[in-house]
Amino acid sequence: MNFREQYRQLNDQIFPDTRLIEQMVSRTATRRKRHGSSVRRTAAAACILCAVMYFSLPVLAAHVEPVYRLMYALSPQAAQHFIPVQRTCEDQGIRMEVQSACIYEDTAQIYITMEDLTGDRIDETTDLYDSYSINHPFDAIGTCSLEGYDEATGKASFLITLQEMPEGQGSHSIPGDKVTFSVREFLSHKKHYNHTFIPVDLSAVPADSPVQSVEPCGFSYRSEAYSSMEDNAVALIPGTPMEEFPVEGISLTAVGCVDGMLHVQLAVENSLENDNHGYVWLTDADEKRLDSVYSINFRDMDENKDITYQEIVFCIPPEGLSDYSLYGNFTISGLKTEGNWRVTFPLESAQ
Repeated sequence: MNFREQYRQLNDQIFPDTRLIEQMVSRTATRRKRHGSSVRRTAAAACILCAVMYFSLPVLAAHVEPVYRLMYALSPQAAQHFIPVQRTCEDQGIRMEVQSACIYEDTAQIYITMEDLTGDRIDETTDLYDSYSINHPFDAIGTCSLEGYDEATGKASFLITLQEMPEGQGSHSIPGDKVTFSVREFLSHKKHYNHTFIPVDLSAVPADSPVQSVEPCGFSYRSEAYSSMEDNAVALIPGTPMEEFPVEGISLTAVGCVDGMLHVQLAVENSLENDNHGYVWLTDADEKRLDSVYSINFRDMDENKDITYQEIVFCIPPEGLSDYSLYGNFTISGLKTEGNWRVTFPLESAQ
C-alpha cells in the first residue's frame, strides 16, 4: 500500500467531534443572520478545515512515517506534541520497551530493552549499527549504547543519553517533553577473532608494488607527519583474495611495498549490510609489536559489487620485513535483522 492509499484510508476514519462541528455551524448561522457576510462563511469553512486537520494529524503522525518525518523536519515541538505515548513496540517478533526515562539536571537518561519473542536473534553482541534515531523537541546531543544482556530473560538493555545544549538550558521546562526512539535494524551473533596469526611470508613481499590513486572515504593517522597522505592517496591494486586467510567475511587482497613502506590491504563486501572490520599489526621475534602509521579506506562500487577496502601502512623498509609476522583482530557480524520499532515516552524529573 503506497502513501496516498494509507493517507486516504486513515483520513476516512478520522472525524472531529460532532459537538464541535455543531457549535461551529450554529455560530456561523448566527453570524450570517447578523452580518450576511460571505467573509464569515469563508472563515467558518477555514475553522472546520483546521479542526479536521487538528484531529487528523495525531493519527497520521502515529501511523504514517512520512507524515511524522515531515512534521519533525518542520517543527520538532509540534511533531512530538502530536505523537502519542507508546512505551512498547513489537515487530518481526521483537519487542522494544521503555523501562525508565528520567532527567538529572541537564541530562536525560532512558533505559530501553529489546527482546526476541520467537527466537534468539537478541544476544550479548546486539548492535543497533547506527540505525537508531532519537527525536526530541529541545536542542540536545543524543547517544545510545548497549548496557548489558540478561541471559535469563533474553533481554538486551540500552542506555539513551540526551544532554541539553548549553544555549538551550533554562529556556523551557524539559520534564513532560516527549522523546521518540526508533530502530530500523540491528546486528547480532557477532564473532571476535583476537590476536589471529595471518600466514603471509613477508620476506617475499615485492619491494615495488603497482599502485592506483584512490578517493578516500576514511583516513586515520598516528602522527601529523602522515596527515598529508590523504590528499594524494595511493593504494595497492587489489588482487585475488588470499585463500588461507583465517577469517571468513574479510579478505586479504594485497600485500606490497610502496616508497619503502609496507601496505596491507583488507576488503569487506557489502560493508553497509554488516559490521565486518579488522585491524592488523606486525610482531617481531621478541613479541614486540609494531603498529601502522596511517590507514586509508576507499570503495569500489558498480552494478555487480560493493567492496570497501582498508589499506594499512607500516613505516618499515622491505629489507626488514623478514623479522616480522602479521597478526590481527577481527569482528564479524553473524546476523542482521530488519524491522520498524518506535517508542514514544515523556521525560520525568529524577527523584
